[in-house]
Amino acid sequence: SGSSGGGAGGSGGPDDAGIAYNDFIGRLLRPECAELTQELKLFITSVLGPNKDTSPPPKGLVLPYTFYGTYMLQQRCAQFFDHMQKSMSEHFTWKDLSETGVQSVRNHLEKYVMSKIGEYAYKGAQDENADRELSRRMEVLDFISPEALEVNPNVQNEVVLTIAQDELRKMNHHKAPGDKIACVVKCASVIFSVLNLKRGSDETSRPGADDFLPIFIYVVLKAKVPHLYSNCEYIQNYHNPRALMSKAGYCFVNLRSAVEFIMTLDASVLKMDEDDFNRKLSEAEKSYDALHGKAPGAV
Repeated sequence: SGSSGGGAGGSGGPDDAGIAYNDFIGRLLRPECAELTQELKLFITSVLGPNKDTSPPPKGLVLPYTFYGTYMLQQRCAQFFDHMQKSMSEHFTWKDLSETGVQSVRNHLEKYVMSKIGEYAYKGAQDENADRELSRRMEVLDFISPEALEVNPNVQNEVVLTIAQDELRKMNHHKAPGDKIACVVKCASVIFSVLNLKRGSDETSRPGADDFLPIFIYVVLKAKVPHLYSNCEYIQNYHNPRALMSKAGYCFVNLRSAVEFIMTLDASVLKMDEDDFNRKLSEAEKSYDALHGKAPGAV
């Protein structure tokens, strides 16, 4: 996307037409934004507290703010982001911004706050059992082929599918929900690029939107992203709902559909012999449980 100018504007995500993250930080640091910056610091401190780890302050310690820790953190974040977006859009430093610019400010605000408190917000959204179940399921279904999922043969390109998987795995490298969803968007973009390429080259069996989900499911299954369920919950709980109305939202809905499909699939939804499926699944489950131990309670 060779756009002219814009410098560091290509920080990806939903703010391509807005302002860049560095520009956002630069504006925040201006003296006339001191009041906004102070509000931002107070909110972060109200979560982290004096110990900087969300643990309660020592008894009798007088604080210049109210300490809440992670109490009702999801609701507090949503309210705070809405309040700050309104304050900023009315502040003269940010007056020049378009609607897209204001949205990008909202996303950058989220990124900045979550870079400080993200690990604690994530812990609150975490479901270790669901993560374990999904990980086990992805391992034991590793025998499923692209053909079984009816992936269009024209787009079975292992190199591209590996690149898509790598993009998805990067989710766990990021703290901010917007950065995590950007990995899903990149993964989907890699798949769409193959679909579009094939669409141009072969008129007889042109891949369409129906071709996207089977490939995407295959990529999600093979990527085996750790903590994928918790990542989805965290994005759902903390990412700007407006940002999920765009391409990112489309990709996120497909990710949740893929996870649901992987958790519930059986031979009836695959192009695969039922006995063959059941035999392979049973073998895979036995060897997985032998390796990782059975559920708690087993001797």
